[in-house]
Amino acid sequence: MMKRWNRTAGTTLVEVLVVMVVFLIGILAILQTFPGGLRILRNTRDESVAASLARSESERLKGRPDRLPEMILPVNYVWSASGIAIVADSARREGDLGPVAAAIDSDGQVLDGDGNALGHWSYLSGPNVVRRVIGEGGRVPAPRPVGSLYGGLMVLQFAPVVFSPQYTEFFQVYGPDLSKREGEPSFRPRDYEYFVDEWDSESATLYVPRDTVKPRTYRLAFTAWIRDSSGVRARDIVDVNVGPVAPDSGGGFVSFPFSDFAGLQSGESLVAVEWDTIRLSRLFDRVGAFSGDPYEYQLLDTSLGVLLFNPAAYNATVRVGRGRVVPLTARVNYDVLDWRILREEFRVPPANEPWHKLVVGSLAVQGMSGADGRPNPGFPVPFGNAVENRDFGLVDLETGGTVHPDSYTVDKSLGLVTFRDKDGDPGNGIQIDLMLPGATAPTTVDGSGRALRALYQASGQWAVQVLTAPAVFRQSWDRPGVAQFYVGGSSGFGGLPTRIYFPWMDAGKKVQIGEIVYRRAGDATGRVLEGLDFLIQGAPADPLGLPYVDIRSVDPEAVGFDFATYGYAVRRVKGASVSVRVLWNPAAFTLGPNVADNLDAFNRWLGNWRVVKTDTFLQRSGD
Repeated sequence: MMKRWNRTAGTTLVEVLVVMVVFLIGILAILQTFPGGLRILRNTRDESVAASLARSESERLKGRPDRLPEMILPVNYVWSASGIAIVADSARREGDLGPVAAAIDSDGQVLDGDGNALGHWSYLSGPNVVRRVIGEGGRVPAPRPVGSLYGGLMVLQFAPVVFSPQYTEFFQVYGPDLSKREGEPSFRPRDYEYFVDEWDSESATLYVPRDTVKPRTYRLAFTAWIRDSSGVRARDIVDVNVGPVAPDSGGGFVSFPFSDFAGLQSGESLVAVEWDTIRLSRLFDRVGAFSGDPYEYQLLDTSLGVLLFNPAAYNATVRVGRGRVVPLTARVNYDVLDWRILREEFRVPPANEPWHKLVVGSLAVQGMSGADGRPNPGFPVPFGNAVENRDFGLVDLETGGTVHPDSYTVDKSLGLVTFRDKDGDPGNGIQIDLMLPGATAPTTVDGSGRALRALYQASGQWAVQVLTAPAVFRQSWDRPGVAQFYVGGSSGFGGLPTRIYFPWMDAGKKVQIGEIVYRRAGDATGRVLEGLDFLIQGAPADPLGLPYVDIRSVDPEAVGFDFATYGYAVRRVKGASVSVRVLWNPAAFTLGPNVADNLDAFNRWLGNWRVVKTDTFLQRSGD
């Protein structure tokens, strides 16, 4: 009888190696044949990360509609011996990510036409061409203990902010707009009113009220018409300080010529100012200790923009137009330091799972090579009463302090934050150390569920940027500037009689128009469109060279605006959108001794920016 052998055949090492070689050859062949395949996979991954970042930022903004800024503006830079001024640039288009530069030196400094250094390229290009935040805030926060202090805490949403001796300081905290009246005051003005006289001439004059007790400084914004050797043009004065105005026990007012605030250079003169653009607000005083005056705040941290308001401000009320009484509000103007510093908010996890995964996995490490081949310097992170350059920081949103680095670790290759429980007892939550503003020693708190904001940079120049249409637009009778619109055919400036024009900075944004009066052919009186949303478009190109909305998109039979029926054609124009733009640039370039070659290499690098943009319909609460 034959015996049947039950054998299992094995695979020899030679066979395994042969199979591996075959697979390797196949993979190499695929990579050589389809080199774009990996790029597609990488781009798909990056776009997924970008969508997650945009969605997270959009949700954060929706949760705080009362804190939305009035607008966020593109900027330009003007060198002077007293410091570099950052000024609004309403003509910049959204896709223009380059600096206004003549050259870039070997240290990465952007140079103007006279060879003056304006700042490092990373702060003056890409997302950072749009950095001026106007009017963030709302009602003064309720007071509460903040370490050893007491007051209403506000942590700015897009900090860190620009606070550098290299630049002219731009940081204003101000209350609601005062009520504007025309003419020269013939009686003692109320403290919520100011006067403007001869605004349509070179003698335009501003009259501001005197306080009866203490000096007051005001924030002024307006559009000036300037004459120079090339003709007459508009200049947007977004923010300038008036004062301090000395007090007078009898009240009264003090006058200032608008020409003092128009930024006139040699050979320039003031022609007029636009009435509808003039705005005046009372500034809050920055103090070291509070008094009984509600218009006071302490700046606890200049890097993170941590403000503490006088407790008296929370219950204070002010009079506005027509004598209405409203709660005191506080709005802040500032320049964002760097949109490439990502801001990710989360709550401290439970002790049994003490970690948080950041949206972007690969973090930019301080000291490693950046896009220009130079070491990454990091960014300023407060540490008690000092500021250090770091590549990661955690801000405690309850106090404005920072979490001590000993209370967590960060895996920068994975983007994983792990918290360390100081006492090792999970039964009482995660005990962490906070460095409160101005403190010299940490304070231990229960971190469980505490709201934090992670600040970090990611490899590849990642940035999350917020773009807003101005909350309110005002009519211009010439080329529109910041927060302005122009009705086609309303003046000698021209334009098509069915189009409403805007500056290029607002192209692609949504606006809501409360009322439009127009006519069709043969109409004896005007027709009215109410409460319509429009997208400001730049194409097809218009003869004025400006973006616009066209009412023929709503009524194709419209032939022109009608001013005769009601005395106006367009009213109540508001911004109606907030966009979150995520940018990244995976390329690199090299800086050398030749400044012109550096600029050429940099401009080629600029062409590698990738963008994902998310739009949402969102307006400030109460607007």
